[in-house]
Amino acid sequence: MPTLTLSELAQLIGCRLDGDPDIIIRGVNTIDAAGEGELSFVHNEKYISSIPNSNASAIVIPDNLETDFRPLLRSSDAYVSFGEAMKIFLPRRERPQPGIHPTAVVEHTAQIDPTASIGPYCWIGEDVEVGTEATLMAGARVDADSCIGPRTWIYPNVVIGRSVRTGMDVIIHSGTVLQPDPNPTSRETNSGQSPKFCIEIGRDVEVGANVIIDGGKSHATRIGPGTKIDNLVRIGSGARIGDDCIIVAQVSIAEGVTVGNNVTLAGQVAIEKGRILGDEVMVGAKSLVSDEVEDRAVVSGIPAIRHDQDLRLKANIRRLPKLFQRVEQLERSLAKDDIT
Repeated sequence: MPTLTLSELAQLIGCRLDGDPDIIIRGVNTIDAAGEGELSFVHNEKYISSIPNSNASAIVIPDNLETDFRPLLRSSDAYVSFGEAMKIFLPRRERPQPGIHPTAVVEHTAQIDPTASIGPYCWIGEDVEVGTEATLMAGARVDADSCIGPRTWIYPNVVIGRSVRTGMDVIIHSGTVLQPDPNPTSRETNSGQSPKFCIEIGRDVEVGANVIIDGGKSHATRIGPGTKIDNLVRIGSGARIGDDCIIVAQVSIAEGVTVGNNVTLAGQVAIEKGRILGDEVMVGAKSLVSDEVEDRAVVSGIPAIRHDQDLRLKANIRRLPKLFQRVEQLERSLAKDDIT
């Protein structure tokens, strides 16, 4: 495990140092569990109260967060910066030996880097490119004209359809399917040409297990760099997901949706066809997004509205039974007055 001074670490993860530059960092941990020699982080003001009680040697925080704790690493995006630190300190997966397993089927036009590892019973189609130190585990399939980026890690039984490109350091977990449009002619643009790739996955993206991503038609379905996708997510044709987003389990994103940068979609969110979400949006769990969402908005509910409005609405709904009882009592009282 590496050992770095705080100044060295600040340079590596792009943070501004506030405090002793010679503090030694040997690992990372959560704000409540971190101890001497460990780095932690706080990315939300509601966790400020945890900072004074932390035993961490240093903390990554947003630029605008105020605290007396020192030393600090200030970042424009503390979540992303701490993620970069995790890459440095957490143990790396042990790669299989480079080479192509005897049971794998590789078309003769495919270009496999000598440092790549192709596992048992993999299938590699025509004109596929597999980059340096890429790993395809048992049973993975990559169809024709696809490009697997350097150090990409594809777990068992992943299906990557025709004309898909993954960037560097991408992780795709078991059972995920990146499927192209079944009708290639429908991908033609106004110029009569199809886009080269129907799905483009940026650098450092992680895609969970049993995810479905549909290929685009007039333009590629795009997953921006740094985005993390949980299990059982569905992303529709031509959707464009921004950089450094977090998409939690069982989210459904319809065809043609545009999601900005640094967006968080909580579990079981659904977004209707063609909707646009701005940057730094947060959508609460089990919400239905049926309209445009502006930058930095926090929304929830069915349909999704401002989160504070949704909370008031739900609070009022819980009061309805008592309100009905009061109305019934008033009606009975008025009825008695009419009789008398």
